[in-house]
Order: sequence, then structure tokens, then C-alpha cells
Amino acid sequence: MTIHKKIALTLGTLVLLVSAGIAFSQFKDNQPRTTYGNSYGNQPAVTVIVATSTPKTGGSKVPPTTITKAPNTYTLADVATHNTATSCWSAINGGVYDLTSWINQHPGGAQAILGLCGRDGSAAFNDQHGGQRRPANELAGFQIGTLI
Repeated sequence: MTIHKKIALTLGTLVLLVSAGIAFSQFKDNQPRTTYGNSYGNQPAVTVIVATSTPKTGGSKVPPTTITKAPNTYTLADVATHNTATSCWSAINGGVYDLTSWINQHPGGAQAILGLCGRDGSAAFNDQHGGQRRPANELAGFQIGTLI
């Protein structure tokens, strides 16, 4: 099996594994690009290019694969960019939450929420509120998407 076929098979397998809710296509001009921004409301979805290189043994270049995230899906890298009191997102148990407006309302104090900004707060939330209905219901009101 040639290196090109191995790369294509690996990329094809990867695409199949993550295809639930994720669309893909070939990027025609071989120019790597990445578009960032919110993927909810009227904002466009984020496009990620998975690039490959020309093998040292020669041969044609394998075009990169474009993977477009489904609306309202975020990565931990997306969440990490919202790590301040003016924009506080956290990933908790597979959901992504905008907790900015909850910082000063949290009964346990602002620091409890500020510690979750820009990161996966699952362990902290579950340690403090695991199994409690009221905190889980309040958290649900801040959900903006899901973690991928």
C-alpha cells in the first residue's frame, strides 16, 4: 500500500469516526486556511483544515481535508479563549456554558465561577454539585453548545 493510500485511509477513517454532526469536503486549491468565530446564531461555523505534505519519495501532494464543525459545537481550544470575567466559558460534562452573567450571582461567590473560566470545569462542578438537581437546572440555562 502506498503512502498516499495509507494517508487517505487514515484520514477517511478519522472522518468517519467524527462524522456524527460534522461535514467534510476536499479543499480544492491546497491553501491551508482556518476560520474562527462563534458557530451559533447568525455566525458561520468554524472550518478546520487537516493538511498533509508531499512524501519525500516523490509523488503528488495529497490535498488537505476540510472539516467543518457543526453549529453550536466547540473544542477545548475554543473554550480556552473565554477565560476572563468579561467572557467566561466552561466545558462541563460535555456541554459548553457561557457563565459570564453568573459570576456575580453565584451563591458560593464569584471566585467559584472564575476558577472555571476557559477550562473543563466538570470535576469542580461534580465535586461541589454532583447529583443535585437545582445546580444542574441552573447550569442548563447557560448552555451555548456541546464539546467536541
